[in-house]
Amino acid sequence: MPLEYQTLLEQMSEDLSLLKPHLNLIMRTAPLRYKAFFIKKKNGSQRLVAQPAREVKAIQRWLTANVLKPLPIHESASAYRTGSSIKSNAKAHVSSNYMLKIDFEKFFPSVKKRDIKDHLTKHLGNELTPDTLEMIAHSLVWAPSRTPSFELCIGAPTSPLISNSILFELDTAIAEYCISKSVTFSRYADDLTFSCSNKLVLNQVLSHVRLLLHRIEYPRLAINEHKTVFASRRSRRCVTGIVLTPDHKLSVGRKRKREIRAMYHHFLLGELDSDQVEELFGLIGFVEDIEPGFFASLKSSVKITTRRDHD
Repeated sequence: MPLEYQTLLEQMSEDLSLLKPHLNLIMRTAPLRYKAFFIKKKNGSQRLVAQPAREVKAIQRWLTANVLKPLPIHESASAYRTGSSIKSNAKAHVSSNYMLKIDFEKFFPSVKKRDIKDHLTKHLGNELTPDTLEMIAHSLVWAPSRTPSFELCIGAPTSPLISNSILFELDTAIAEYCISKSVTFSRYADDLTFSCSNKLVLNQVLSHVRLLLHRIEYPRLAINEHKTVFASRRSRRCVTGIVLTPDHKLSVGRKRKREIRAMYHHFLLGELDSDQVEELFGLIGFVEDIEPGFFASLKSSVKITTRRDHD
């Protein structure tokens, strides 16, 4: 029998030690229980993000663990998954000669409550009643203008899973087409990367993706034309912040390594506070993972520089 909403509340009440009427109130008002703030983007503009209240987070985490896990995720979706990272996403394209990058316009705000409900109905409709599906979808979105324009929020605990699964049908269609064209495809959140040995094929891929975006049932997405990039080994190729070098290796780029060397020099001179030291060694660990041997090279080069300064 499909799970009734009242039964869901009973299970949640027992696990979260909250009364059913209180849980029901939280779920019905969940889209309004968010704190919004702005963060600065690389281009200097502001991005509006939000974080759900503690009680909404608790419900969303419970739903992730107990209800939403069966939702399908295509293997090409590499973000927010155990064993996957920006490194593995970039590594998939490191041997290619030509690359196409596509970015969706306002991806998270484009995923509406109705899209989530349709997705839950398609994949969990046999396990959950319509009322249960409605209330779960309602508890996964927020109302940025405090009006019934409910959409997916970047900062919610359930958003990584939903953003990966909501495009399962699109990912599947794109992957099947790419296999037929000998093209490597990966998606990291709203960043789609395609690579191959024939640059003409990538034009066909772009056209086909546009066609698929009109065909899919949900969500309604548009390509950010300003971020569509074609690149080859002769130009700088960057995938999720990692540089693909002409000799088929991964790199964090010269600029970032110069910044870390400067920070390490200040660390040796005792000029960093505890937070800056923690940040420094977090960066070193990240670069070491991408470019093994970086830390040894860093220690050697900075020591030489320091001795010369004292001379």
